[in-house]
Amino acid sequence: MNTAGRQTGTSRGFTLLEILVVMVIAGLMIALVPPLFSGAVSGTKLKGSARDLAVVLRETRSKAIIHNAEQVVLLDLKNPRYRAGNAKPESLPGKVEMAVQLVTGDYVDERAQHALRFFPDGSSTGELISLSRGNRVYYLQLNWLTGAIEITEGLRDEV
Repeated sequence: MNTAGRQTGTSRGFTLLEILVVMVIAGLMIALVPPLFSGAVSGTKLKGSARDLAVVLRETRSKAIIHNAEQVVLLDLKNPRYRAGNAKPESLPGKVEMAVQLVTGDYVDERAQHALRFFPDGSSTGELISLSRGNRVYYLQLNWLTGAIEITEGLRDEV
C-alpha cells in the first residue's frame, strides 16, 4: 500500500476554540490599550500648548526689537487663551489651566486678563507663566532683562 498521499492524524486549520481565544484576547487589547495612551495624548497637548505659547512670545519679542516699539501679548486667564497684538486669540486645549506669577511674587487674579510686554531693547515684564493639566505643569519663564523664554516641566503640588 502506498500511504504517501494520505494524512495520518493531522488536521489543517484552527479549531473553533482557538479562534475564540484569539478573538477574546484581541477584544481585551482593543478595550484596555487606548486608555493607557489617553494620558500620553493629553500630556502631549499640554506640552504642545506650552511650546506654541513660547513661539508666540519669542515672535513678539522679535517684533519689539525689529519695529523698535513695545509689543504686547494678552493672556486671558479665565478662558485660557492668548493673543499677540491684534492677532486672533489662540485657545488652550480643554482643562488646561493658566496662571501668571509676577516678578514681585504675586499671582495675577485667575479671572483677569494680563498683558505681557516686550520692549524695544528685548527686555520684558518678566513673568512666570504656568500651564497645567492634572498634576503636570509647564513653566514659561520670561527673563525680564533679556526677554528670553525658558520652558521647564514639572509636577504640580497637590494641596
